[in-house]
Amino acid sequence: MLVCLGGGVVCPAAGSTQAIPMPASASGDDIVITGQRSAGSAVGAIDPTATLDQAGIQSLGATDLKTLLERLKPLTTSASGGDPVYLLNGRRMSSMNELYSLPQEAMEKIEVLPESEAARFGFPATVRVMNFITKKRFRAVTYQQATGVTTEGGGETSYAEVTAARIDGPHRATLTLSHLRLNPILQSERAILPDPDTLYALGGTVPGIGGASIDPALDALVGAPVTIAAVPDDPAGRDTLAGYAAGGGAPAVTDIGRYRSLQQRSDRISVDGTLAAPIGRTMSGSLNLSMEAQRNIGVNGLAPALLSVPGGRGALPFADDVLLYRYLPDAVLRQRSTSLTLHGSGMVQGSIRRWGWNVTTSYDRVQGVARSERGVPIDDLQAAIDAGGDPLARVSPEAAALRLADSSRTVTGTLLTKAVANGPLVRLPAGDAQITLSGDYARASSSGSLPGLRDTTLDLTRTTGGASVNADLPIASANQDVLAFLGQLSVNGMIGVSDVSDYGRLLSSNYGLTWSPVRPVQLIASVNAAQTPPAIALLTNPTVTTPNTPFFDFTTGTSVLVTTIAGGNPALDPERRRLVTLGVAVSPIKARDLRLTLNYLQTRIDNQTATLGSATQAFQTAFAGAFQRDETGQLVSADLRPVNIARERETKMQATISLSTPIGRAPAPLTPPVGIAAKDVPPPAPPRPRPHLNMSMTTTWRLDDRLSLRSGGPALDLLDGDTLTGTGGRPRWEIELNLSGSLGAASIGVFGRLQGPTRIRSDLAASDLRFSGRTWLVPYSSLKVDQIIKRPWASNMTLQLTVENLLNDRIAVRDRLGRTPNRFQAAYIDPVGRSVRLGLRKLF
Repeated sequence: MLVCLGGGVVCPAAGSTQAIPMPASASGDDIVITGQRSAGSAVGAIDPTATLDQAGIQSLGATDLKTLLERLKPLTTSASGGDPVYLLNGRRMSSMNELYSLPQEAMEKIEVLPESEAARFGFPATVRVMNFITKKRFRAVTYQQATGVTTEGGGETSYAEVTAARIDGPHRATLTLSHLRLNPILQSERAILPDPDTLYALGGTVPGIGGASIDPALDALVGAPVTIAAVPDDPAGRDTLAGYAAGGGAPAVTDIGRYRSLQQRSDRISVDGTLAAPIGRTMSGSLNLSMEAQRNIGVNGLAPALLSVPGGRGALPFADDVLLYRYLPDAVLRQRSTSLTLHGSGMVQGSIRRWGWNVTTSYDRVQGVARSERGVPIDDLQAAIDAGGDPLARVSPEAAALRLADSSRTVTGTLLTKAVANGPLVRLPAGDAQITLSGDYARASSSGSLPGLRDTTLDLTRTTGGASVNADLPIASANQDVLAFLGQLSVNGMIGVSDVSDYGRLLSSNYGLTWSPVRPVQLIASVNAAQTPPAIALLTNPTVTTPNTPFFDFTTGTSVLVTTIAGGNPALDPERRRLVTLGVAVSPIKARDLRLTLNYLQTRIDNQTATLGSATQAFQTAFAGAFQRDETGQLVSADLRPVNIARERETKMQATISLSTPIGRAPAPLTPPVGIAAKDVPPPAPPRPRPHLNMSMTTTWRLDDRLSLRSGGPALDLLDGDTLTGTGGRPRWEIELNLSGSLGAASIGVFGRLQGPTRIRSDLAASDLRFSGRTWLVPYSSLKVDQIIKRPWASNMTLQLTVENLLNDRIAVRDRLGRTPNRFQAAYIDPVGRSVRLGLRKLF
């Protein structure tokens, strides 16, 4: 059923040691074989799930390590769905910046280790480990530039980066400068129809108060109750009831697409530098400093105005009071946010006999400023209307120049320190018992202003102190002839405790076993339980209000424009998560780097942090204060700040197949001519690299996924009609794949994500929605120019071509009647669509 499509580069690391045979003596003594682990390797008692050599790295055609990691996701994503953690030369890093600043050409090898190995390095035992091994000598200045366009217009991208890197044994220095620009995508640049149910319009819409008729005389004129009517475009028709008869029963419609950003304009500038060097004979250290500045600018439509128009005054021809919904012309609402991130981190590591240790410390300071306009003052206009003035008159120039805006400013500082020591504790019959000790301390503080309250500030401080111990005990070993009939068997366990201010003592634990009854088969079982506080950013993120946001109201089956509120929530509780994993991995062909893995996972989450994505009846019952309606019952505001979900239970199966292999015969070893010593023969030219094929694919089947929003509340089935995000339930199946290969100067590949359809059930036909599946494919290619053009300027030059979303496939949404709700138009779900990016990269 599995089809091997995908990439990554997978080589089970049977060769993590170098075996050196010693000559046998004439007396027939036993042959002695000694082994030594490759420098920088992190391989322990358990084989890596994959290794990636230089040929494999190059065959992926990635221009930087971030792109490389993206293309390896099918291989590196843990069974629980988490992203991997990273090592550099078998050791922890002070920060990820140390890795990102290195060109991929500086890498000798990459190892991917299973989840059970993570605790050995002080990480949670629920994520995989990627170890990057650098070359012993490397020196280069790298320049790369990429330009991208969307095939539907707008959203152009431009990226430029310069990196200087030098590695000289244990000495390492890097400096990187980069700039990224994303141009905006306006709603008018996509095939999006204006919402016919939105009451706001430039011309204005008049509804009756509380859903009543606008005017009994208008009802008589039309011959039916008229609860809503569009204001006539002709000024002369606004003074007579007959002018409203033609527009009775439906609101006016205005397309504000050219005033609304689907993607904001974004600029990001970053500078990053790293130094690493030995400290004495047994220690080494590294220091990383970086700065990143980002600015986002967008527009959020026209300023809305909800006005009350008294009846019988002559301004409008109605006997009773009515409401008037209108946009104010020339009052475009804008949104702007900026952030400045300063980072400094350092690490010291060393060894004492057979024990290794490291201490990492980092400090981050993030300053965020956000300003979002939500309207203009209309008090003077309302006063003029109350006095009999024209409700469709323009606001005064003074008022039009003003803006009602929400502003916030947040400064967050985070200090982290972690110490890890690892080594053998005691010698057991089956091998050394390995133990890992870790301790950490963190202090995070955040201060800032709340929107709308200039004199109110938010000040939070959190301190965390924790420690953990992890042990790996070998029980049986065929190599040591201890319970050899069991093969290789080891058990591991971890327990940790953290004392978090405002949350108290939080515990975490992991225990499991790894059993290889025969060499091609490896069985893994583990139980992981953890209590984790919410990240301080989730508590203190700046609050941003965004008016005119398309939103679907499931209780009415209509799309509306609402004001959304995003930001932090200081009232979040810690999350409790328990994960049970049973897995088997098989490497069926000894001479081929082929690996098949099957995992069964059962997850239970209490107090999960989540963001409400829609106004379903279940959400509005559980979180009534998050959704506000006006006097007509129309949804006008949605609070999308994070909340705690009571519990979720998920059961799934996950299968991965991976392969990495050269194609064709290996070159024959060169031997010197008969009678000529090898030292007298000039070194031969390096053999031509053989074509290389890399494939990996991970398929996930969800067997059950239910959650309760509140304790004691009903369980929602996310696989059968319920939703958490509002954009469908959870797909029953998902596939991540990567297929790549290299041939001569060219490397080509395709990365993809596929998912099945989902559904949100409702008794209301307009809210009973079906969401199609999606096939997201990203073909990519690179060409080594110097192998085609033999000129000095082409040396070490590479061209890249990438197409994101090749099929321009977007999720299609239909209700029970076959209609697409306005909020779920394809370009709302995915504004970018297909994009094409061309890049150039050169090493000097």
